[in-house]
Amino acid sequence: MAKNPTQRTTGPKPQYSREKIVDVAVGFADADGIEAVSVRSVASKLGTGPASLYRYVESYDQLTELMVDRISAEYDYEACSGSAIEQLLEIARQGRRIMSRHPWVPLIVMRNQVVTPNSVVYLERGLLALADTDLSAARKLHTLAMLNSITAAFALNDQSQRGQQDASALLNAMQMDSYPHLLLALSEINEPLDLDSAFEQAIVTYLRGVGVGKYPYA
Repeated sequence: MAKNPTQRTTGPKPQYSREKIVDVAVGFADADGIEAVSVRSVASKLGTGPASLYRYVESYDQLTELMVDRISAEYDYEACSGSAIEQLLEIARQGRRIMSRHPWVPLIVMRNQVVTPNSVVYLERGLLALADTDLSAARKLHTLAMLNSITAAFALNDQSQRGQQDASALLNAMQMDSYPHLLLALSEINEPLDLDSAFEQAIVTYLRGVGVGKYPYA
């Protein structure tokens, strides 16, 4: 008698799910950085041994890819409208906010452009924004990769602002006479840089530089 393809096979029921494992890993990374994440640490949090998780994730690399895919689902592409520059700028703004919520992401983005299902959605939406431009297919893909990298670089800079006061104290304690240009620059700073404006200016300048948009952005 043929077995019904919908009939469940015998054996132990899965104790965990890939989604739960990724939840725990993302929680670790958000709280303590990507260095806190390992198959062993996630297994310990779940109250089991590492071997039991390899039914769901093949390796640490796959785990980090699943983590990136998870946070890549946080984009709201319905909020993107207008010209190509306006759409891509909104995507970049969202990316920066996502990376702020998940500070471990920028380093992964800068080190390796991970391809996951949700990152493919990112590329598809970006290509839609660029559909009416004169860029070649290769240039469009490169532009989207650079957009993500610039966003990650700014997100890392945002994180570095936390230690700015300590750095300023160190500089004040140094013999600044040996660094006249740095001393002059520091003395001319009257107020902190508007990082939001600087970010948007960098994104728009890059996009115009590669040929996206022909008119000044307002």
